[in-house]
This record gives sequence, C-alpha cells and structure tokens, in this order.
Amino acid sequence: MIQIITSNTLESRVKKIFRKLGIKSFTFFTVNGEGDSGLQSGHFDADSNVLFMLMLPEEQMPALMAELDQDIKKGYHHFIFSMNAELHSSYKCK
Repeated sequence: MIQIITSNTLESRVKKIFRKLGIKSFTFFTVNGEGDSGLQSGHFDADSNVLFMLMLPEEQMPALMAELDQDIKKGYHHFIFSMNAELHSSYKCK
C-alpha cells in the first residue's frame, strides 16, 4: 500500500500520473495536520492537503516512485510512504 500526502493544488497532477501508469483504483480525501511545512488546517486552499491511498502490485511501484521522484526534484512537495498490506477484499482488485 502506498500513501501520498500532497497539497490539494497538486491533486490533478497526481491523478494524471496515475492515468499515465494505468492506475485506476485509489482513494483520496482531504487531510489536516502539522509538520515541516507548518500547520495545514484546511481553512484555506493554500493550506489544504489531500491523502491518496492505493494498493499496487510490487512490480508497479518503481514506475510510480520514479514519476513522483521527478516531481519532488522539481520542487513539488509529496510525502510518500508505503507498507506491506494484506488484501482481504480481493474481489475489489481485478
């Protein structure tokens, strides 16, 4: 499972990467928090974040990470982490 926290202004950019790689299933929602970039309260567009959650086969992860790393090198702020996860609703991922 990969989780990507990024600015809401980058939402369409991340979705474009997903489309480019053929990733069709994901969940995303607005999140708030505080970290290195300060308080992200969600009160204004400028301080709102979104969280993408997606399950991918391991063989698809390098391509996604390469695309996101390119963004990060350009200065876009994505906080990305992954973890091994067991899928209990296998009928959802065909």
